[in-house]
Amino acid sequence: MATHAVRVLEGITPDTIPFDDLFALNEPVILKGLVKNWPLVKQGTLSPDTLLNTLAEADSGNPLLVYKGAPDIAGRFGYNQTCTGFNYVTEKSRLADVLSQIASQMDQDKHDYLYVNSLRFDQGLPELSAQNTLQFTHPEFNNNQPVPKIWIGTESVAAAHFDQPKNIACCVLGKRRFTLFAPEQVENLYPGPLSPTPGGQVVTVANLADPDFNKYPKLKTALDNAYIADLAPGDGLYYPSMWWHEVEAMDRFNVMVNFWWMTAKSFLGNPMDTLLHGMLSLRDKPDSEKAAWLALFNYYVFGDASQVTAHLPPECHGPLAPMNEVSARRMRAMLLNNLNR
Repeated sequence: MATHAVRVLEGITPDTIPFDDLFALNEPVILKGLVKNWPLVKQGTLSPDTLLNTLAEADSGNPLLVYKGAPDIAGRFGYNQTCTGFNYVTEKSRLADVLSQIASQMDQDKHDYLYVNSLRFDQGLPELSAQNTLQFTHPEFNNNQPVPKIWIGTESVAAAHFDQPKNIACCVLGKRRFTLFAPEQVENLYPGPLSPTPGGQVVTVANLADPDFNKYPKLKTALDNAYIADLAPGDGLYYPSMWWHEVEAMDRFNVMVNFWWMTAKSFLGNPMDTLLHGMLSLRDKPDSEKAAWLALFNYYVFGDASQVTAHLPPECHGPLAPMNEVSARRMRAMLLNNLNR
């Protein structure tokens, strides 16, 4: 498998992240040793048990969602054979109880796979979140403060998927491997159904670790264009919005913290809604009509917005003008009215 090299930046600290450089590259970048001085990372360096006990003691007691897979899934959380459900179950549990289950099977070769994913770090473990954070002082964060999430579990594989936010993932305990793909590789990654999805996002149905090129021939092209990022505890990884990524947690006990943020203003709509509406209203039209609509989308949506209004008096720009909170509400009302006819 031919892969792209992931850039590595050394000497970066939580308050010296070069956001301008990262945004300009528009590709994954390893931030070597970014969080090596976090208290949680240092505790994990002493021993996994030390970190496990710290997390258990900080548990608020509130129930959270945990994924639980039988030993035969080998840590790969995903679909059942028909893609109508999953190869694991979800349960509500206290974090301390999940950690106790992990500890009880720590030395067993055959064990359950447990995965607490996307827990709001600042809400579930607020004191620890405050002690283990990054500094976000770039203008991009003036209206979009990152959301910290913590991921805790045994060995696991989160199948390749994309997220709308940008992301900095921080490896706290256990080694992790990210296999990343640029957004244009979507057709080579064999996405699963829009519903159900394991975590709210479409994921691949292909096994990247054991690829079946007879069943998924385009997967070879994706793998030949993959970026591989291997992280040790203390390392960070930045990757842009919409990049596909498969995440493998390799050790018996693993912890990661990531920071997600959106660049769009909060009043703007969700592009996934646009995609769904496009499937409803455009996908099954004749090719000639779809080509015509593609030209309109390129003109009004993906092209230079200033050119659309260059020949028009400002008084009539309406929805063609730069979007603000008021015009977004008006457009949303217009759409609702049209959809409810």
